[in-house]
Amino acid sequence: MNQVFQNSFPSIKYHCTTTKETENIIRSLKSSNSCGYDEVPSKLLKSSSCFISFPLNYICNRTLFTGVFPVRLKYATVRPLFKKGNKDDINNYRPITILTSFSKIFEKVLQTRLLKHFTDHNILVKEQYGFRTELKTYNATYQLTNEILNNNLLIGGIFCDLEKAFDSVNHKILLTKLECYGVTGNHYKLYKSYLMDRYQRTLLYNENGSITTSTWSKVEHGVPQGSVLGPLLFLIFMTYLNS
Repeated sequence: MNQVFQNSFPSIKYHCTTTKETENIIRSLKSSNSCGYDEVPSKLLKSSSCFISFPLNYICNRTLFTGVFPVRLKYATVRPLFKKGNKDDINNYRPITILTSFSKIFEKVLQTRLLKHFTDHNILVKEQYGFRTELKTYNATYQLTNEILNNNLLIGGIFCDLEKAFDSVNHKILLTKLECYGVTGNHYKLYKSYLMDRYQRTLLYNENGSITTSTWSKVEHGVPQGSVLGPLLFLIFMTYLNS
């Protein structure tokens, strides 16, 4: 992997979080009664942000500079959402991953700093429109059609749909790429800690209103769907060197 990258990137630099930043992140969460396995909804965090922002800020800083992501934030509940077709066919369900609200706060801190590093050093290619702030897939459509019409081009296209895209992320390859892009030292340890030793279980609502859950199972690959950090890590996994 290192031989592929002819350019070297400076190491990422993290700065401490502040109580104000942590409180702003809490307030930016969608107000919802849904919750992870800890049964603490974001609505409760938002209503108590002025009381919990200081201790959470302290834990966030400890996470940044020790390279250890809190273990209890690495548990997710998966709920199958029916799409269409035969309800007895498991392939007709889309898994929705529900993380703890606390995890989203920590992930937002990581995402902000990682995205700044990638933006400052022009690592993500300009042709990447999905999962980026102020860039949507319709921007890609506009850019493509604009180029075709302005230059009177005759073109052909091949469009691919990557099945279970987020689940396809190989942790070893992703971590190697992060290291090549300047995520080193404790910061590398932190992302390794975030990805490794994650667990999930499936939750089902029965017809009589009762709930059935599976046992906790270890996640060997992929990035968490429904997470704050997952889309950016997927882009890093899929990107190539912008020379």
